[in-house]
Amino acid sequence: MRRALAPLALLVLTAAGCSTLAPDATDSPIRYRCQAGRTFTATYALHGKRVEVTAGGVTRVLKLARSGSGARYTARGAEIWSKGPDAMLKGFPGGPYQDCRSQ
Repeated sequence: MRRALAPLALLVLTAAGCSTLAPDATDSPIRYRCQAGRTFTATYALHGKRVEVTAGGVTRVLKLARSGSGARYTARGAEIWSKGPDAMLKGFPGGPYQDCRSQ
């Protein structure tokens, strides 16, 4: 019986690790302020499955990607990673955007 529960336990642990989505996973834009005075906005949509990011005068839609911790989205060389109020962004003009915090 114990062996039969092992796959179920692994599934539960895996799902728990993936449950950290975007901050609140809403359709409202979140403004991030970063080191060196840089800023960008991110609008998390479709229950956290994609994010629309505007930075350096460019807007791109990134899709949810695998992450060991926090929420990570990627598309065509661009990436945003966030955990709680903290984030980093790369692949946009004026970047990388590092040590960012939601406002």
